[in-house]
Amino acid sequence: MRPLGYWVKEIDRRIEAGFARLMADEELTRRHWQILTTLAQGETSRAELDAALAAFAPTVRAQVDDLIRRGWATEAETGPVLRLTAAGRAAHDRVAERVRTFRARVTDGLSEQEYATLVTLLERVAGNLTPA
Repeated sequence: MRPLGYWVKEIDRRIEAGFARLMADEELTRRHWQILTTLAQGETSRAELDAALAAFAPTVRAQVDDLIRRGWATEAETGPVLRLTAAGRAAHDRVAERVRTFRARVTDGLSEQEYATLVTLLERVAGNLTPA
């Protein structure tokens, strides 16, 4: 049996690869998707995005700048507030169904209770590794 660390890294690698294939035609990364999803929930700042996604990348500045260049996000002139444009919301909606299908595939064969147990156990392991 392979150890926990192997499976955690392998699952993350496969999720990253799956997202890359899923969004290749849109030229998006998993970070792009996380930003789009966050902005779809409401306005936020670059600092808040960086904080929210810190577990995945030290900064998402490049992806935010890319979404602004695409015309999918805009930054307010009066402050550091980012929001989706109509084109950004359309892109989010266009990709969202693919992401839902992918997520369902990831958890295929797990009951809701098994999924909840898995997440609870992983949270407990992460908590065990929190510095004292």
